[in-house]
Amino acid sequence: MAGRNPLTFGFFLFSLWSLLCQAVDLYRADSRTPAQIQAAQGFLPRGQSTFGVAAPDTSLWNHVEGDAQGFSRMDDGYVSTTSDRNLAVNWIRDMLGGNGYVYRIHSAPNMIDCKATLDKYYRFEHEKEFAALGGIKDNQIIGWTRFTNNRAGSEERNPFYQANIYGNMGTGGSQPSLAAFPPGHPAWRESPWNQFSTCRNNPRGISFDKRQSCSPAKSNQAYAADHLEYVEAVCPRCQ
Repeated sequence: MAGRNPLTFGFFLFSLWSLLCQAVDLYRADSRTPAQIQAAQGFLPRGQSTFGVAAPDTSLWNHVEGDAQGFSRMDDGYVSTTSDRNLAVNWIRDMLGGNGYVYRIHSAPNMIDCKATLDKYYRFEHEKEFAALGGIKDNQIIGWTRFTNNRAGSEERNPFYQANIYGNMGTGGSQPSLAAFPPGHPAWRESPWNQFSTCRNNPRGISFDKRQSCSPAKSNQAYAADHLEYVEAVCPRCQ
């Protein structure tokens, strides 16, 4: 640790302590069988073929807003989960015709609290979503419950789940740097998101038109890569 800035190191320890205190089980409804998920090595973001990488247009905002059909976009860089098992069960009933699986997944630091991150701009608070940046590996899945005609079977445990890796890991919590609102969105003028925008150091007297042009200070991909570096630091085997 020689030469490490003590304030930076102190913040890292605080973040790690906070992370370890937020361990939760999360849930995902899916039509694919456990064998199919195992063959794919887990759940990848739509349009991606590699875990733990930042897509060019990674965006939590685009992820929660979805496409015209209400599903995640192909390029948003996240996989959806919820902290409410009943919501996953309802998804099987409403979207999968009563047939599918509810996967129980251990939290990890790449799983971002959508409500805490987007705050008042999050329109889907009832979904209680935690979005997994870069995907969810198969050894993070604790188990699954099969539903047939809306009837639940018994939960089966995943023989490949590795509690030694994930057992003490919490979620990533609130990450305003990952919000990725569109350029010009009013959030870029407001705390906490303005700390990551081009308007961070602007004087209070800035004109309305100038404030309207606020945008992220770095690319969505760069902010996502920064967080994945943090994930690598606190949980090297998570990605």
